[in-house]
Amino acid sequence: MKMLTRNETADFLLKNDNYAILTHRRPDGDTIGSSAALCRILRKMGKTAHVVRNREISDRFAWLHEGLTKEEADEGDTIVTVDVASPGMLPKDFEQYLGRISLRIDHHASATSFTEAELVDSAMGACAEIIFDLMRELQVEFDADIADAVYVGTSTDTGCFRFANTTTHTFETAAACAAGGARVY
Repeated sequence: MKMLTRNETADFLLKNDNYAILTHRRPDGDTIGSSAALCRILRKMGKTAHVVRNREISDRFAWLHEGLTKEEADEGDTIVTVDVASPGMLPKDFEQYLGRISLRIDHHASATSFTEAELVDSAMGACAEIIFDLMRELQVEFDADIADAVYVGTSTDTGCFRFANTTTHTFETAAACAAGGARVY
């Protein structure tokens, strides 16, 4: 396993294609928002990208994945997980991808390595904050759909900015989302 910087992760995303993005079981706003934002960023870069449909997704956040999902990863896809701290967090039907996951992007300090490469930043309150930083690193144009996804991920994982994991970076990310057209109500 290789730990990557944001710059190295951006290089990885530029060099690969045909992305299949996985979320964790009992998906919350951060894993859903992070996967939607990453998928949209990759598509803006001209990459083929999908979120593998998580059967446990609730109606509350399902709108973020509209038009982004496929039923399963194909052979040869570059598989990425977002906000997945350990292999045990994957839904049962995603366990088939263990050993094929190329990149893990996460913010959990207690994470368990299970991928070829990973970007883990436990100083971030939400994985969506890391996705936002990667978007900037890649110089992808921010739009309202990406802003919505990043905002949902950031706001939900920080308890609407009340939890102790809320940082200056969290507020900067949320402010950029609001300025970018996110629905912040």
